Amino acid sequence: MNLHAQIIEESGKPKFAVLPIAEYESLLNELSDFDSIEDLADYLRAIKIKTENKTWHTLNDVKAELGI
Repeated sequence: MNLHAQIIEESGKPKFAVLPIAEYESLLNELSDFDSIEDLADYLRAIKIKTENKTWHTLNDVKAELGI
């Protein structure tokens, strides 16, 4: 998602971001699936890890390797 925010500064530092209402509503809709910011952070971390890993193992493969 590309956000088209207008940044409002105070004393030369970013203080507020103003979004078009459609982008704000879309962002709210996307975030409504998460119960907390921590859940969102976990999801984003999982997506990052998924894109970085090229080899995956099934649970059964892991259990067999560990002998359980």
